[in-house]
Amino acid sequence: MCKCHSVSDEHSTLGGPANTTTDAFKPSDILPGWLVPSHYKVWIAPNLDTFTFDGTVDIHVDAVSSTNKVVLNSKNLSVHKGSVTVGDKRHEATSIALDEDKETVTFEFAEEIPAGSKAVVHSVFTGVHNDLMAGFYRSSYTDAEGNKRYMVATQFESTDCRQCFPSFDEPALKATFDCTLVVDSELVALANMDEISCVEFTNTAGKKVKEVSFARTPLMSTYLVAFVVGDLEFIETVATPSKPEGAKPITVRLFTVKGLVNQGTFALEVGARTLEYFSEYFNEAYPLPKCDMVAIPDFSAGAMENWGLITYRNVYLLCDEKNATSNAKKQIAYVVGHELAHQWFGNLVTMTWWNDLWLNEGFATFVGWLATNHLFPEWDVWTGFITSEFTHALNLDGLRSSHPIQVEVNSAKEVPEIFDAISYSKGASVIRMLNDFLGGQKFMDGVRTYLQEFKYRNTITSDLWSHLSASSGEDIGALMHSWTREMGYPLITVESEKYDDEAKTLTVSLSQSRFISGGDVKAEEDQVVWWVPITVVSHLTGKSGASKHVLHGKQGTVTFPYDASAGSFWKLNFGASGLYRVKYLDEQVAKIGQMLQTNLDAFSVGDRIMFLSDALSLTIAGLGSISTLLDMIKALHNETDYNVLSQIATTLATLRSYSYLEPESVQDGIKSLGRHVFSSKVEQVGYEFPEQEAYFETLKRALAIGAAERSGDANVAAELRDRFNKYVAGDKTALHPELRAIAYRSVLSKTTPENVEDTFKAVMDIYFDPLTQASEKDATLASIGAVNSFDHVDRILNTFMFDQEIVRSQDFLQPLVSLANLNPSLAVVRPMLFAWLKANWSTLVARFTGDGRRLGSIMSICAGSSLGEAVLAEIQAFVTGSDNDEESAAQRVKEIEGSRRAIQQIQESVQTKTQVMSREREVLAAWIEQSL
Repeated sequence: MCKCHSVSDEHSTLGGPANTTTDAFKPSDILPGWLVPSHYKVWIAPNLDTFTFDGTVDIHVDAVSSTNKVVLNSKNLSVHKGSVTVGDKRHEATSIALDEDKETVTFEFAEEIPAGSKAVVHSVFTGVHNDLMAGFYRSSYTDAEGNKRYMVATQFESTDCRQCFPSFDEPALKATFDCTLVVDSELVALANMDEISCVEFTNTAGKKVKEVSFARTPLMSTYLVAFVVGDLEFIETVATPSKPEGAKPITVRLFTVKGLVNQGTFALEVGARTLEYFSEYFNEAYPLPKCDMVAIPDFSAGAMENWGLITYRNVYLLCDEKNATSNAKKQIAYVVGHELAHQWFGNLVTMTWWNDLWLNEGFATFVGWLATNHLFPEWDVWTGFITSEFTHALNLDGLRSSHPIQVEVNSAKEVPEIFDAISYSKGASVIRMLNDFLGGQKFMDGVRTYLQEFKYRNTITSDLWSHLSASSGEDIGALMHSWTREMGYPLITVESEKYDDEAKTLTVSLSQSRFISGGDVKAEEDQVVWWVPITVVSHLTGKSGASKHVLHGKQGTVTFPYDASAGSFWKLNFGASGLYRVKYLDEQVAKIGQMLQTNLDAFSVGDRIMFLSDALSLTIAGLGSISTLLDMIKALHNETDYNVLSQIATTLATLRSYSYLEPESVQDGIKSLGRHVFSSKVEQVGYEFPEQEAYFETLKRALAIGAAERSGDANVAAELRDRFNKYVAGDKTALHPELRAIAYRSVLSKTTPENVEDTFKAVMDIYFDPLTQASEKDATLASIGAVNSFDHVDRILNTFMFDQEIVRSQDFLQPLVSLANLNPSLAVVRPMLFAWLKANWSTLVARFTGDGRRLGSIMSICAGSSLGEAVLAEIQAFVTGSDNDEESAAQRVKEIEGSRRAIQQIQESVQTKTQVMSREREVLAAWIEQSL
């Protein structure tokens, strides 16, 4: 997603108990191991008028031990009947007990189910198609005639199959599924497998319906079961894998609500080609007869890898190729790749329990980019990986409130918290590091044998390490233990260097310590010793290669060929292949800065990105001065590479965000530095986007214009206003798709009392226009918080945010992010956000019931964007409920329980930002006065 019973001592067999080795973790809140499911027969009749559904399920089970109770997962279901059939005897439940806290239903029987027997557990139930984007939920949209319509779809990961039918809802308990849906005759019904029968009849209410049955699934986990029902249309193609030998053609279909299917051609082609690529890469045929991809108007995540029926948020599947931005197409290609990777890595082979979620998500993130790179090598996605996934991983894992990749998850309620940048981005970065160290062939060989041994089964992390050890000859479990079992990552510090003129070598002494973003790492936090692959690039190797070494201990040395000729240099972590930061000696930092001014091309793009990234992080941690960072940005004013310029723009945005309470002269100084880098580039490239232009030239033009405007370039702002006016007046050529989001943000932030209402309405009209494609709607909604009017900020917060016809739940964070980061009056708006959060907390809790991760994100935006000791005290009072009476305080504490990790990260982040500005305030002001 673009996100048990007791284990035995043996590896799992098909449908049997899960495996374990020395790194297995046994959760505390799991179903009793009395019964193990092997097959489900599911019958469900959804109703798109009443938003309820009726259902029955028969679960074939093997009795591991004698029991007179059957305990299944069930949530928000009304379970009417329960029975069990053993042999030819059917026993009705003498009692049916629901446990809302544990999310279970227990059937008790007068007679025991004998150990060793086979039985069928039968349930009759009804449920609700909720609007919470979980379980078997409803999604709304407006059709071409302006009518509000509905469809229903499932989202079961991680633990919401239990909201659709009573089940053994744990990933290790794989089974096969026969599924039948009864739907209105004019609707399309989809499930994981292909349709095998369809019978039309008139139901007792006099409505024409059809009963659609689907082929039996392979062995799979409950969270991968999926249904979609709606008034849909589709396009299709065929994937024809060349490997492995005997691989069959795959029917690939893309479904949308009516009127949007023409926006699916790009994703459909990407999907077919990606299935072909993964069939070859994994050397394992796609095991299902079809692969459906469905765009859902309301969707909580980016996409979900349900086996054979992958569901997506519209924006991650649909685009008008002629008008889509380059980044929109790149995002679609990656998300499709990520979800299709799961069809093998996650679906065919599945983690035993959620503590190994990273096995699914980290791997799918890595190979999702691998597939994107295969299809679109001109996009250079691995350099973009550094500025996205790699940086996300470093930023979150630099907090002491982070968590290990393999994290203990004791209950289903804890699972949502780990669908974060650690499981996805750090997981992918660790795998990328290992792939680079072993070499792509050895890594791929190990993955292939791993899939062969464990297909249709469950695994733990050490199983993958065993196969990679066999393919590489390295002890991968030992090498990777600290990377997955411990939180954090190392800072590699250069302690000294010694040049041997006779041998023409340089010996560099290094040390490693845990990097903490706040810079105050304590001795007890610095006990981990990482295995660190060290790559060194120098003027002798050039930027196309590197020598490889390994740091095994807290201290160590590396020696490599070197000479002291003019222009000599060296640096660590070539291309950011290793998950660590580097602190150089002061004299080397000075030399690097000088070379960035005089010999920019001496370093690779990835190295230049990491100079900036490390300089910013070391400044925040108090291990480097902000003047060094600012000097580096200034030195890069001649930079031409898009990815480096993107890192500069991101760094400037961070500085602006940190300094929002500083005097106007300081804020203007940071903007002036931005203009120093970007304004001349706008003059060079202009505002027109030629057809067939090189990919990175298009991206660079849009980036330069956006960064110059954010840096206060009045000429750029005026040009964007002029083009916006023409665009809303009907000239659709005036604003290229790459510039539209930039223009919306710019014109809103520069409004006056005289034009603010007209401008705001013009932007919102674009958002509401049914012809506006999904990615532009997203961009529009993500811009509105830039509006230069407190009245309109109030309207966004207190009207728009609570009107689901304007802001869908899936999009709830976007206006908040724009308010917290884009508004020209952050010193006023950020406190407004926190005040709004507190005033509307109970409403937010009700709207996002059970979604602690979403609530944590809302808190992070509204409270975590500010800084200051007073803000910290206010956050603490809020999360403890001490700003309320005793009864309300207890309720508050309970409500935020699912967001506990997010709250710790908010508090740590605010504390760090506060310390940074206190420490660097005078240096920042002095640099601006002297250097600009």
